Amino acid sequence: MDLGPHHLRMIEAIAATGSISKAAARLNLTQPAVSTMLRRVEGHLGVQLFVRSPEGVLPTPVGAEVATRARAALACIDDLNAALAHRLREPSPLPLLRVGIQACPALTRLSDHLDDLAPGARLLLRVDQGSGRIFALLASGALDIGLFQEPVGHVAPPLDGLERLVLVEREPALIGMACASPLAALPTVGLDELADQDWLDDPLDDGPWPAYFRGVCAGAGFQPRVRFWSTDWQISSSLIRSGRAIAIYQPTAADREGVVFRRITGDPLGQRLVLVWRPEAEAAAGRLRGVFNDIYLELVRNQRVYSEWWDEHPEAHPALPVLIS
Repeated sequence: MDLGPHHLRMIEAIAATGSISKAAARLNLTQPAVSTMLRRVEGHLGVQLFVRSPEGVLPTPVGAEVATRARAALACIDDLNAALAHRLREPSPLPLLRVGIQACPALTRLSDHLDDLAPGARLLLRVDQGSGRIFALLASGALDIGLFQEPVGHVAPPLDGLERLVLVEREPALIGMACASPLAALPTVGLDELADQDWLDDPLDDGPWPAYFRGVCAGAGFQPRVRFWSTDWQISSSLIRSGRAIAIYQPTAADREGVVFRRITGDPLGQRLVLVWRPEAEAAAGRLRGVFNDIYLELVRNQRVYSEWWDEHPEAHPALPVLIS
């Protein structure tokens, strides 16, 4: 038995929903039909892809890898189907520029410049909470340009035939907390001082950051006690403002009412900003880099905690200037 698109869609749906019944609803199939298809695929592969737990249906390590590859393969299939359908409607369509960007504060301002990236091309943009799918889609050829973050020290698998440029070598993670928190009175907060705090986390980050974050916390002698999960910044800000939780923030994040940002003593958590592109998209990647640099520097200027750190650490951004002479 060869794996076909319907098998890949089944695997991706279960991984995305964490439920056989929800996957069946998404696929417009019955739950027994999905369960039977999963058993046949696992029997064919000779490995277990998913396990049931109190949290739902979770992928095994092999299942997580298969789901990631399935998403990349399906993206290529969907892109091909869309291109063919468009060509039937319009015999001479514009060339496509497919861009994937990890959600970041600069994205809202970057949106105003998307039409300038590739004049004469039709832009397709996808935004992901983590870098996992962006990386997989770049590797599969389903994206032409990717802009994402990765933990410092992370060794990314090679991307054959692609160009890679680190835009910012290191940006420190900030802690967001309620203004009324006793920790807000400190200039910096030790990571170990956060051991007894309740955390808010992003449930959709499929990149290397979650494992990196928990590994650094483990080195400080604790595992973060996550009680809240949210991808909505308004809900997240409300939870933090109320004092119920703390969270990691990117240092370019805009100020939020009732929330204060603090550096972690010694800056143990950090990430790089990376741009990856296919050789044929080099001109568009260059334009994206120029626009992003301008937007990023403006965000740094507007964030007092980060702007001070920025000028104290020129080695973290050798390609970009300091702000204060």
